[in-house]
Amino acid sequence: MMNQEFIIKKQIEMAGKEVRFSEYGWDSAPFRAVVTHLWRRKSSDFEPKFTEIGAAYSQYYLYIGSSEHDITSLSDDALLVMDGEKYEFKCKDAVFFDNRIIYYTGILRALKENSDYEI
Repeated sequence: MMNQEFIIKKQIEMAGKEVRFSEYGWDSAPFRAVVTHLWRRKSSDFEPKFTEIGAAYSQYYLYIGSSEHDITSLSDDALLVMDGEKYEFKCKDAVFFDNRIIYYTGILRALKENSDYEI
């Protein structure tokens, strides 16, 4: 019988995109993770920013990664890089089953390069 961790890992390998972690000049080896945009403004509007011309909303994504890549051990400055775009973790969590971590989940915020403004 296959265990849940193995099944989830295989699904992430099939459905995920190639990503890597980057922090303090270090880059991880590429691996696969599922990163999907959070579309619902009501449930994904984590941090509205108010400017002189109104509210600005960031773009948030759901991260699902295998148990082999512990996002909870990354620093707050760590970034996820995917398709040349950079994302910061706003929260990181491990998902347990029978006292074993079977995968990791997190919320990412897209960052805009070469600008003081975030998207």
